[in-house]
Amino acid sequence: MAIPSSEKVYLPSSKAIRKGVQWFLLFTVMGVIAALWWKSSANLGIIIRNLDKSYLLPLLPLLGIDYLLGGLRMRLFFDGKVLPKISLWDNMRGNWANIFMGAVTPFQTGGGPAQLYILWRCGAKISESTLITIINFAATLIFFQAASIAALLMLPPGIFGHNLIYAIKIAFAMVGTLTGGLLLIMLFPEIGMAVIQGFVWLIPSRLTKAHTLGQRMLNALKTGSEHFGAAFRQILRRKKRALLATVIATLALFFNKYLMGYVIALALQQDAPFQTFIGLQILHFFLIYFAPTPGASGIAEVSSVWLMEKVMSSEVLIIYAVAWRFFSTYLGAIIGGVVLLFETRALAKPTLAPATQKNIAKK
Repeated sequence: MAIPSSEKVYLPSSKAIRKGVQWFLLFTVMGVIAALWWKSSANLGIIIRNLDKSYLLPLLPLLGIDYLLGGLRMRLFFDGKVLPKISLWDNMRGNWANIFMGAVTPFQTGGGPAQLYILWRCGAKISESTLITIINFAATLIFFQAASIAALLMLPPGIFGHNLIYAIKIAFAMVGTLTGGLLLIMLFPEIGMAVIQGFVWLIPSRLTKAHTLGQRMLNALKTGSEHFGAAFRQILRRKKRALLATVIATLALFFNKYLMGYVIALALQQDAPFQTFIGLQILHFFLIYFAPTPGASGIAEVSSVWLMEKVMSSEVLIIYAVAWRFFSTYLGAIIGGVVLLFETRALAKPTLAPATQKNIAKK
């Protein structure tokens, strides 16, 4: 496995990861307890026994499709033509690492670096994997904005109060600004660096961690900016179909996630209107994507109960919220944690000196 020697990627310390896991678990438990207190049911045992298990079987292939599409969005570019060839499996491992670190860091900020780490270990330069990560991230943000507009049009009028509409408008402004910034970085890396440098300069020096993180990002972009811009120009010339395929794969990826939620609702014997359910799922993912808690823990569970009570019985909401989070986040985070554990152990193994290797070979 060839690893570029000119670039280095560092994961957070094991202490920081453990702390993130603890916060994730704490906020998740708090969210579940709050949801239970708000929408508790005395018939949880009866509901579980009456699950329609025939609907649980489709969850396995849907879960497989979710992980496959998550890796495919990266593999479309890492095919050996413009960028190095990295297998679909390794791209899936990078996606799992992304899910894990996103789940244990505020605002999912650790997800991207974890994915870069896996791709770097597979031979990609930081500038290359950063570029493709940004392309996929931009595709996700554009999809969220377009899908959310469609959701607001498809949902019954008056289903939300003014507070949620106000929150959606704020989210649109934030996501729109971020999308514009990403496009600026991809098209004009030098200008993008200048903008990021300005934001880093605005961070108060007393916020040591935030300032250090911003400086690291800036240094990484400076190091690979020339290659970054050249690679994107190559992609625009030779990989236009891959860019279109990324948008399609993003649409399929999130629709598959929404479909998993609908299948869980059917397993709970809920006759929720499909169009309204999908519309609520779109808005839910959009609103929690940048939640401040690690992996949106706590916020995702409570907001799921709040939104889905419009189409589901209150008795099953907490079961739905936990099951939905398990299949959409928890399981992927567990797999990602195992992936990173094996990667860091492999990196930590000492390399035998040549003389020692010869002695072993003689024996």
